[in-house]
Amino acid sequence: MEFLLVWILSGNVLDSGLRYDDAASCYASAQNSGMELKGIGLNGLQFTCIPVSEDDDLKLLIPSTPRSSFPF
Repeated sequence: MEFLLVWILSGNVLDSGLRYDDAASCYASAQNSGMELKGIGLNGLQFTCIPVSEDDDLKLLIPSTPRSSFPF
């Protein structure tokens, strides 16, 4: 099993495309990236690490909202 890092910004979900062998490395990478992004002024970022099968493609199905700037 792999873990996919997903960023959440203002209610929009951003697939990072980054996969990790375990949840701990996914979490550590997200924490480090989050601190770097806050350093350049991007605040309000949240993340989650989603377990995914190594053999299957992941398709994020997220309903669009009126305030979403991403049309999915």
